Amino acid sequence: MLLIMVPLATTELGTDSWITSLMEPVMTKAGYAAGWVIVYTSLIMMILRFFAGPIVHKISPLGLLAASSVIAIVGLVFLSKVDSIALIFVAATIYGLGKTFFWPTMLGVVAEQSPRGGALTLNATGGVGMLGVGVVGAVFLGYFQDSAQVAALQDKPAILKQVEEEKTWVFGKYNAVNADAVKELPEAEQAEVTVASETAKKDALFAVAIFPCIMLACYLALIVYFTSQGGYKAEVLVGHGAEDAKFTGGVEGPADA
Repeated sequence: MLLIMVPLATTELGTDSWITSLMEPVMTKAGYAAGWVIVYTSLIMMILRFFAGPIVHKISPLGLLAASSVIAIVGLVFLSKVDSIALIFVAATIYGLGKTFFWPTMLGVVAEQSPRGGALTLNATGGVGMLGVGVVGAVFLGYFQDSAQVAALQDKPAILKQVEEEKTWVFGKYNAVNADAVKELPEAEQAEVTVASETAKKDALFAVAIFPCIMLACYLALIVYFTSQGGYKAEVLVGHGAEDAKFTGGVEGPADA
């Protein structure tokens, strides 16, 4: 579950800045700030989270997470293809629906399956997610964008030769576009690089859909596992469904005699 938090946090938090910059040309042309897309998806999340309880009870936490992963995949792919303001908000609606229940439901699963961990377990899970999006997610997002930008300039070899540079990341070396070198190009060629960059961001956003795909595979595996164990059940420490003596233990004291 800790490992799942890395792609989960990247899907929910890491892509927001990309979506804003990606939608900026279309939104600005229509007279709106690109930030309204994020405000809109955040509003969807806020409203729907008030109704998370009944939904979870109907389809189970893991079922909700699996369904949300599918919706997030569709939303990200849709966002990478849209080019009109109406379709942007349709795609943003799907994406917002997909990521709404990720974080709280995941923490709910952790709380139900590891109740003895208490607040420490929940904080560790959230911490892994935040570290994951910064340390791992950002690296992959950068790689996706840089590689897509170079690919978009392949049909302009003269320009690519002037701006291409080699970078190193955890899995070796790859080629990217040097932003400083782009500034030294003539204005016409800078405009071509800008167009290629916008295309690259869309292609990279499409590639980011691999993260909810990984999550979906993990959730399906967990569903199969719990099904083999008799179904998903919350671990209970005390109460009607628990073996109280197993967790409380101790011996009878003077006050109990």
